Amino acid sequence: MNDKVYEWGTLKDGFNDSLILGNGASIAFDKRFAYKSLKERAQERDLISADVQSVFDHLNTADFELVLRMLWHASKINEALAIRERRTTQAYHNVREALIEVIRSIHVPYEEVDCRLVTAATFMSHFSTVISLCYDLLVYWAILKGNEDAPNRFKDCFVSGEFQHDWKPLRKPYADSPRVTLVFYPHGNLALAADLSGREFKIATTPGAGLLDTVFHCWCAGEAIPLFVSEGTTEQKRAAIRRSPYLSTVCDEVMPDVRESVVVYGWSISDTDDHLLKQVCRSAARRFAVSVDPQRGNLGEFQAMVHRKLEERLTRNRCELMFFDRSSEGCWIAP
Repeated sequence: MNDKVYEWGTLKDGFNDSLILGNGASIAFDKRFAYKSLKERAQERDLISADVQSVFDHLNTADFELVLRMLWHASKINEALAIRERRTTQAYHNVREALIEVIRSIHVPYEEVDCRLVTAATFMSHFSTVISLCYDLLVYWAILKGNEDAPNRFKDCFVSGEFQHDWKPLRKPYADSPRVTLVFYPHGNLALAADLSGREFKIATTPGAGLLDTVFHCWCAGEAIPLFVSEGTTEQKRAAIRRSPYLSTVCDEVMPDVRESVVVYGWSISDTDDHLLKQVCRSAARRFAVSVDPQRGNLGEFQAMVHRKLEERLTRNRCELMFFDRSSEGCWIAP
């Protein structure tokens, strides 16, 4: 028997601590985000050469970020040692170009989603913490939109492009603002990058340039690589997180600090994200609300899976779990 599915409006007053957004939040904006993997899309478009494929195979990964990072460092080392060979550098350029082309093919332009960003920002402003598992720019665009009328209503904890690892004081509202919402990306984001020394920073938009084009320009300059985890097993994702001070801080400190109530929208809670669920279950969370499509054929199976995973990972008394209609009024980008 299926659990009852509520309207968001009947639950929202009791859930205002934390929001976790999964890929379903991006798909709600545009179906182009409903892809299997970046690497599979790149292969479909014949963007992966034999040399590049051999690197993916050697590293046993499908994650562009890891392959790009390894080739980038290798090419820089060869350059420093005056080693004359082109295959490593060419492979690095090929991976970079493949990543840019595949993201261009799936990422919607700002102009196509602009009219719904305020609605998304309004929904996110209901929470003290927003955790986005999506590396696309939709949440970033939405918080920029939300800050136009209320400066610093949303804070991503980057100040002058640098992440503030002592992030908790930033929960204090700015000036006359009654509330503040902190936004984090445990799997990174297209707007984040790292340089050769390991310094991580947020890419600033240049006047007259779109953010996505600015991101690509930063990559092509050859002085930074993207900071996001696109795919892989939970072990591979955990290893990628450990390579990054920012991702490690979000995973180890922010996710166990989601407080008492947690809303999940568009997150499948699959096995590949067990490392994140484990951190959430270390928190003081007692009440969970999970979005569903009431018409999905395997609704009961999904609900049973969520019940099972929470019961297995929570070490205290059983929590309260409810489900709500993802398209109900006032939910995410629903009018």
